[in-house]
Amino acid sequence: MCNSYLGYYGPKWEEKIQNKDNPNFWKYGVANLVFLDLIRKRQKILDIGCGTGGLTIFLAKHAQPDYIVGIDLVKSMIKVAKQRAFQEGLSHKTDFIVCDGRHLPFRRECFHSLVSRGDAFVFLVPQKVTLAEFKKVLKNEATLIIEQDNVQWKPGRSIFRGFERMADGRVAYSLEEFDDVRNHTKISYILDPHSTISKRILKDKEFVQAGRLKRKFPIIRIKTETIETRQSAVTHWPTVDEMRTLLAEEGYEAIEVFGDGLLMSLLLNGDQRVIEAMKKQPELFFEIEKKLIGFIDPANAPTIILKAMVS
Repeated sequence: MCNSYLGYYGPKWEEKIQNKDNPNFWKYGVANLVFLDLIRKRQKILDIGCGTGGLTIFLAKHAQPDYIVGIDLVKSMIKVAKQRAFQEGLSHKTDFIVCDGRHLPFRRECFHSLVSRGDAFVFLVPQKVTLAEFKKVLKNEATLIIEQDNVQWKPGRSIFRGFERMADGRVAYSLEEFDDVRNHTKISYILDPHSTISKRILKDKEFVQAGRLKRKFPIIRIKTETIETRQSAVTHWPTVDEMRTLLAEEGYEAIEVFGDGLLMSLLLNGDQRVIEAMKKQPELFFEIEKKLIGFIDPANAPTIILKAMVS
């Protein structure tokens, strides 16, 4: 994954997820509390796809583990995570490593819990192999907890065709697809800034305001003005039932699924007065949603959290 592509760059990502106008701020804030309840008193924890260390550092502070290791493929994320741990005085009980969650460099049965927040799991395809790798490093009776968006895209349909503003300000024409087996792919054709199409799009009022413009355009024409092509990593977004099946097939037990993401939905679709109240007291709203999680239907929730045990 390119560090600068789509905002997956340490400092920019950290700034983004600390912004109360960003849905991930609310999703992660609730998930932190749920994860804390599910792994409290676990001595050694592994955080898969730790990003800039948000969950890792939260658990190091509040779950009182002996040690917690965060891994991520993006070097700039790990750099920020290490800086944050140092600033919080937690370097003695945390470590951050650049590696792939499908190929873990740890001995067998060395962690009491494995956590993964923020859709990291969907990148680790094939996921059956990933779950076997997770199980290899987990002790008997260890806990596995995974959070991911519960996408409602209709399989076999185009999600987006149109223009996007890249992180560096250039214009790209992107094709985003969700296939029949729930694989997500995206290819972006970055246009020459001096090209006719790019200049025209940069004058469009909707594009200027939103940074995106959904519009079909002849791909043959796009390619004549393309100076760079970027292909995103293929991700797989399992349903709740598929996740249950995958976990059971790999020998995980006591599988539970929780619905999450109410605050994220409120931010996107809610009354402005409610949103302003949320921003004034985020910790209060995190606690409220955590208490509601047991009543949410996971199949229809914006986000799901899965818990299982190794035996």
